[in-house]
Amino acid sequence: MRLRCICECLASVCRYTRAVGNLFEELKRRNVFRVAVAYVIASWLVLQVADIVLQGIEAPAWVMKVFMLVLALGFPFVLMFSWAYELTPEGIKKEQEVDRQESITPHTGRKLNIITIAMLVAVLGVVVIERTMMHSDHAAPVAAAPTELSDKSIAVLAFEDLSPEGDQEYFADGLSEELLNVLAQVSDLKVAGRTSSFAFKGTNKDLREIGELLNVAHILEGSVRKAGNRIRVTAQLIKADDGFHLFSETYDRDLEDVFAVQDEIAAEISKALLTEIVGTEVIVKAQTDTEAYELFLMARQRIHSRDILNLREANSMLERVLDIDPDYPPALAQKALVTYLMSDALGAYGDIPVSEAMPTAFGYVERALALDDSLAEAYAVQGLLLDDLDRFEEAIAALERARELNPTMSDAANWLSTSFAATGRWDEGRGVLEEVVVRDPTYGPAFNNLTAEYTRTSQFDKAEALMSRVARIVGDNDDVRMSKGIIATMKGEVADASRHFKRSFELNPSSSVLKMWYGFSLAGLADYDTMLVVGLDEHQMIAYGEQGYAEKVHELLAQFERESAFMPRALGEIGQALNRVGSSEALIAYVEEAYGSLERLLIEQPYEQGWNTGYLGPLAWAYRQRGDEQTATDLVERMRSHIATKQDMQENWVIQGAMAEYEALSGNDDAALAALERAIDAGLRGMVFLNAPQFDGLRERPEFIALSERMLALIDEQRAILGMPPYRPVQPTEKRPTFVN
Repeated sequence: MRLRCICECLASVCRYTRAVGNLFEELKRRNVFRVAVAYVIASWLVLQVADIVLQGIEAPAWVMKVFMLVLALGFPFVLMFSWAYELTPEGIKKEQEVDRQESITPHTGRKLNIITIAMLVAVLGVVVIERTMMHSDHAAPVAAAPTELSDKSIAVLAFEDLSPEGDQEYFADGLSEELLNVLAQVSDLKVAGRTSSFAFKGTNKDLREIGELLNVAHILEGSVRKAGNRIRVTAQLIKADDGFHLFSETYDRDLEDVFAVQDEIAAEISKALLTEIVGTEVIVKAQTDTEAYELFLMARQRIHSRDILNLREANSMLERVLDIDPDYPPALAQKALVTYLMSDALGAYGDIPVSEAMPTAFGYVERALALDDSLAEAYAVQGLLLDDLDRFEEAIAALERARELNPTMSDAANWLSTSFAATGRWDEGRGVLEEVVVRDPTYGPAFNNLTAEYTRTSQFDKAEALMSRVARIVGDNDDVRMSKGIIATMKGEVADASRHFKRSFELNPSSSVLKMWYGFSLAGLADYDTMLVVGLDEHQMIAYGEQGYAEKVHELLAQFERESAFMPRALGEIGQALNRVGSSEALIAYVEEAYGSLERLLIEQPYEQGWNTGYLGPLAWAYRQRGDEQTATDLVERMRSHIATKQDMQENWVIQGAMAEYEALSGNDDAALAALERAIDAGLRGMVFLNAPQFDGLRERPEFIALSERMLALIDEQRAILGMPPYRPVQPTEKRPTFVN
């Protein structure tokens, strides 16, 4: 009986094995395995192509997920189809309807083998290309890219807040920043900038990758945990290349005096850290009341965001700090900075008239320096304020002093670069920016200013390489978008530029610098309605002028005069708008009201400081309309002198446009037309420049008409990319209806 059962079991196993074997052979015969392999390879290739295309059209992330889901769901259906159906010379038939003797599945299988091999070759090609591109990205020739790794280098990452309530982030950030500032005082230690070090907050990026991206040999990371009246701080010093811990310590303290706790920990960690790396010790000293310091840390954290709401909160916190301790120098310096940032100055974020904010800010700075003449932050803010008043040499001296005291202060370096640029010291300004982006590549203002500097001299490869490096760290954030927009604007790709600026504007709507660049791209598209919505006041004047709304141009001018909001850096745009609506006398009157005389303007706002066409062309035209030919000629000669100094910008459409304007005002029509053509070739877009009255003497020339038609075609080409209708130009003399808000 038992033997019979065993035999039956063995027989069942044999039947099952034969059945499985038959199923396997049938799957092979029907090419199900071949189809499966081919489908997987084809799906991979489809996803690679989709990824490239979807990135190019900036499709949302969910679109790629839909592709993946569809391909995954299609897999079992394809297998079932290959099992149930067969490809025959008469077409697709159900497998059971095909005579085995007439089946061509072996031939189909050979074709599938060939197709699969071809797709595998394609896969290999894609992998090789990707690896090559990755290598190229890493090896991209960025002028500011790090080339040598120093063992005496470190990044201080933002300490993590592990408190149950999650309410100690300000303390964690403050501790990290204090450590960074302490380490920055060591002359032979390279310290990564705050912005880039803090860019990894909340990420799980590998420390080796962080070390590579920031070009540092060591990383200091840690955490803060508060429970009741106790606080625990953990700090770790790690070698970036292999993750080896050089130093690790945990500090448990009573939270009776936050500042004392932080001071103690900063001193101990700094001592151990510097002993490990450079053999130097530093001492950190407490400086103020505990409550005041807590508020100061929270205020400083908000100031870093450059968000107007956070700036207002920071301002209130700093007022409370100064109520507690009126003589706390760091708070005075930050109060000066936040006062300025809440103004309507170019590069600021608020709407307080700069004429009101400036004296107040200067008062805070002077008090801070009187109390502590070694405070880097105070010198930095002093330099910023002096630069805004066009006292550039004084600004440079203050900012250089700030950098001596704290070499890691990216704000000071960036402001210094703008002061250098304002005095025509372009190489020095660019050098400072390149130093900043090596140490602090994600610091947006320097990153964007260096991008603009590279595009100014048409070094688009360097600009794009820099942008790629930053994007590896922070992703596609508002600063990266802004950088892409700047590059696209200067290349004449204003449709792409406007898309990038629009996205950046959605993320950072308070930036006046962004509004300035966004306005340039919108002008290139002749999208005046959008300029009115997002543009600066001067761009609104341009938009109104180009649409024939003379009364709106004069309303804005009257507003400037009432508010004493004279805008020297926007005088070119103001002049263009006024001349466009036939109000040349109003331009002259505006200058005389703002400066007392033209001579005073030329002293306070020397044209050589800027790299755009500036205000000389519109002013020269205005004086010529008045009949003052001598003054007009003098202004035109100033234009010539300025252009002669811009030998590094000859490929830039801005300088070629300036050359065209100069030649037209000088009566050299052929030279003006040639310069205009070069400007358009280089990327000049928009009718705003061509509509300038300075070119009125050229309008009947066939060459100018041809250039205008070409420009209109280029504008419409860019508008079509965005789905906009063709542009209908408004003639200068066309009567416009009263504008309705």
